[in-house]
Amino acid sequence: MLLKTLINTNELALLLGQPNVVVLDSRFYLTDHAKGKSEYDKGHIPGAIFVDVHQELAGPETELTGRHPLPDDVVFSEQLKAWGIDSNTHVIVYDDMGGAIAARAWWMLSQQDIHVRVLNGGFPEWLKQRQDVSLAFVTPTATPNNIEVSFPWAISEQAIVENFETNQFQLVDARASDRFNGENETMDPVAGHIPGAINRPFSDNLDENGCFKPAEQLHVEWQDWLSNNSDAYVYYCGSGVTACHNVLALNHAGIEARQVYVGSWSQWSKRMLRATAL
Repeated sequence: MLLKTLINTNELALLLGQPNVVVLDSRFYLTDHAKGKSEYDKGHIPGAIFVDVHQELAGPETELTGRHPLPDDVVFSEQLKAWGIDSNTHVIVYDDMGGAIAARAWWMLSQQDIHVRVLNGGFPEWLKQRQDVSLAFVTPTATPNNIEVSFPWAISEQAIVENFETNQFQLVDARASDRFNGENETMDPVAGHIPGAINRPFSDNLDENGCFKPAEQLHVEWQDWLSNNSDAYVYYCGSGVTACHNVLALNHAGIEARQVYVGSWSQWSKRMLRATAL
């Protein structure tokens, strides 16, 4: 079954202020973790709750994890309550990077059977359409929920190791081609990609305005890469964030996709360093 994916600015404008609607502002910048909140303070969609990707959509990084490991199930369940999200909530997530960051929240919430969509074009499109902007900080209203959090679509490092023998799935890397090819690595300690992976940069899902390409176009483009077996693919990136953008794009295109190796290259490169040190 395909996942719900996108909402446009006019559709979102009609939903603002309605009961059981929660809007999450997930703007985030890898090289400046404080900038997301700063941008939120300069202006955001009315009623939007600021989400710190590094702190609220990820657990603590360790020497064995990637840069953005999934949070503990119980911790994330409490986070959903703090945001006022339960199984009846309609959630809209946005960023200012064509959904590159918002897709992580979308993927995490989708697994909890929460009705969640990403704002197509994000905050830049909201501004372009001259929609209202707020400066007010939003304190969410906490609510009890009946959601037992789990992440069944998360693929472990061990599963990647075992796949070299079993060949159960094809890895698809969402990073830019120069990072995939090991030509430009500024985030992780080792350059390159996981052996056997193919490269489909998440930016290829977007048009020149930072909106998703039409579903029909994406369907044609992705069919050049994929077989009919959606379970035969696992998506990864640098730290398990933009990989979710490829999963989002595929569902938007009418192609089922779910599985993400959250540790991604940031975890795999640590593994390579440990092997070199032996």
